[in-house]
Amino acid sequence: MALLQISEPDSKKLTGTERLKAVIGIDLGTTNSLVGYVDEQDATVKICLDDNGHALIKSSVTYRSGQIPIVGNHKVKEVEKGASTVRSVKRLIGKSMADMKNSARLDEVEVKEFAGKEVLSVKTPLGLKTPVEISGEILKHMKLLAEKNLQRQIEGAVITVPAYFDDTQRQATKDAASMAGLKVLRLINEPTAAALAYGLETKNQGFFMVYDLGGGTFDVSILHLEQGIFSVVATGGDTNLGGDDFDELIANHLAKNLPISYDELNINSKNNLLSVARELKEKLSSLNDRKNDAVATLTLNNEIFELRLSIVELENLIGKLVCKTLKICDQALLDAGLDQSELKEIVLVGGSTRLTIVRESIVSHYGKNPIVDINPDQVVCIGASLQADSLIGNRASRENWLLLDVTPLSLGIETMGELVEKIIPRNTPIPVEKMKEFTTFKDGQAGMSIHVVQGERELVRDCRSLAKFEISNIPPMVAGKPRIVVSFRLDADGLLSVEARETSNGERYSIEVNPSFGLTEEDVERIIRESLDHSESDVQARGCEEKKLELARNLEALNAALSVDSGLLAAGELEAIVKTMNEAKSALEDEGKTKKEIERVATELDKCVEPFAQKRMNDAIGSALKGKSVDDLQ
Repeated sequence: MALLQISEPDSKKLTGTERLKAVIGIDLGTTNSLVGYVDEQDATVKICLDDNGHALIKSSVTYRSGQIPIVGNHKVKEVEKGASTVRSVKRLIGKSMADMKNSARLDEVEVKEFAGKEVLSVKTPLGLKTPVEISGEILKHMKLLAEKNLQRQIEGAVITVPAYFDDTQRQATKDAASMAGLKVLRLINEPTAAALAYGLETKNQGFFMVYDLGGGTFDVSILHLEQGIFSVVATGGDTNLGGDDFDELIANHLAKNLPISYDELNINSKNNLLSVARELKEKLSSLNDRKNDAVATLTLNNEIFELRLSIVELENLIGKLVCKTLKICDQALLDAGLDQSELKEIVLVGGSTRLTIVRESIVSHYGKNPIVDINPDQVVCIGASLQADSLIGNRASRENWLLLDVTPLSLGIETMGELVEKIIPRNTPIPVEKMKEFTTFKDGQAGMSIHVVQGERELVRDCRSLAKFEISNIPPMVAGKPRIVVSFRLDADGLLSVEARETSNGERYSIEVNPSFGLTEEDVERIIRESLDHSESDVQARGCEEKKLELARNLEALNAALSVDSGLLAAGELEAIVKTMNEAKSALEDEGKTKKEIERVATELDKCVEPFAQKRMNDAIGSALKGKSVDDLQ
């Protein structure tokens, strides 16, 4: 039985004299963040600007001894003032120290005792700061910026997160918002926010693709709209594919015109060359004439070099990476069970989608022009702002729509034989509640261990352990008779709670799943890729484990029968059964046994035990008829 529950806050119809509630949408990005709101007068989204007229606020926090942190677009001479700037903190959320072993940022971090747990933290002149605390500073800055623009207190916010953020990372984002004094109305996935910004909810029902190519990552989402409900049916991506990779390929190419190679440049010269590569790339994206080259200058060791790049050279350099994004899109369509002809619209998000080769490749591959009407840097923030306005009730008199996101990985529990029983499959729309019934393995079993796992493989050892808790006080019954109902509830923010209930006595046991460290997008991609690579062997392994489990149950039942009725057997018969049982036990202990070999052993055991089962039946019938006449049976 599966139950999907969708609940939106109640709203009152606005009169002409009431002011709309002040709510905001925040795109909390790795490199830059934005905040916006829906204007009361014209119902359009306004992006909040800082004192210098900038909409993009750098997602960085500068710490200085004895002073308050500085967020965003500030130039601080860190060496002179003893300051340190923390950048890309979003990549640290949910990480453990073990995750940082091969990271270039290892020197920045240290373990800190926080709320009774060891938490990865960043070294600053103001002491160790957790990623949650640092993110809280960024969100506080965005809140103050919005209040300055609106001249009012903020009553709530919708914050965007990557589609692959797990429970820990989503909860950390909510905790950071609480530190900033923000009430979170909803966390929504970034691609979903982009789709809302384009007004896809006003279209007729159908399927839409959101193609998001940013500076460091690529994401694609397949969305479905039906009767006002907007759901994500499949996602995909590559965390190591984006505009930064384009820049590096271009920089390596440009370095051929320099006296030293790209690898020989020091860090400052390399960064300067990457900036030139980015400048040339952006110039070519705005040129209409394919015959003209883009030109820029680079100063290296006090010498000025003029560097050129043609559109043909650019396309040759990055063409393979663009093709790779299209393959990922095709895989997402396959996951959704769709043909490309079924797509109604394709939405482009992210600064790298400005490139002509990207847009032309999409047109050529899918045979339709993508939607490119909104600034790709602002589109996610615009969607979040619209969703915030809707959730608080401001949009109730104008529009009515819902959105559903999906869980990126399957969730389930461990069953006997270390098998995984999936309760919420991957790509299930959320919020969702699903439940399944389980039972005991042994007679008189009074307890049960609930092991919550995440992943796509068939065996527990190949999945990610999320949490464990124990059920006790199960009334003693015959194996298979007790009923334990396990329910998984995944809320709109992607946070999981698990409850187990014993039906005869009504006792309940529950846990909020909060893993000690989070999954990165790379982890999710790896898990899904491994499940595809091992699909055939996993099915075989599960089948083998199921046969072993069946054989183990038969052996246990046979042991119980022999303890009561072994006297029915002759010495030779008992010896043959014991010998076959020992062979079966050895087969169970042998990890190398195949499904067919286990089936053979099980068949031999059945044949050997068949005469014993017949004798037990005859004995039971004889006992039942003892002392009774034929007339008694009529």
